[in-house]
Amino acid sequence: MSIPQAKIIVNPVAGASTTYRKWPRISELLRHIGLPFEFQYTEGVGHAIELAREAASGGCQFLVAVGGDGTVNEVANGVMLSRELQNATIGIISTGTGGDFIRSAGIDKDYIKACTSLTGKRRRLIDVGVVEYRKEGQVCERFFI
Repeated sequence: MSIPQAKIIVNPVAGASTTYRKWPRISELLRHIGLPFEFQYTEGVGHAIELAREAASGGCQFLVAVGGDGTVNEVANGVMLSRELQNATIGIISTGTGGDFIRSAGIDKDYIKACTSLTGKRRRLIDVGVVEYRKEGQVCERFFI
């Protein structure tokens, strides 16, 4: 089975900024397990949405969020807003402080185990909700998982 190229979106300030320090070890692990990837750091609130939307619109079918619940939410929003690949796979390497989503979804908090699971066959469908609202007279939407 060939492993698709992943677009990894890293929030360096997640986990009280510990993600920036953890990323070199995480990227080394991902290379060691044979995951082909390119990565980008987020540069502020909402940037993961833009990065994920661009990746999905460009045909990337495998995105990985490295960060906390907020990063995961932004990556999911970017994929859904792309309207191209709403069935893309989103992997999660949790480095945040809360971890509510990974706890409820049964995803391992240990980032070493999370890294190795990215190349495995196990996938899970997750429901996505949508909220429509008005902002400055415009109808907007946000997604949630």
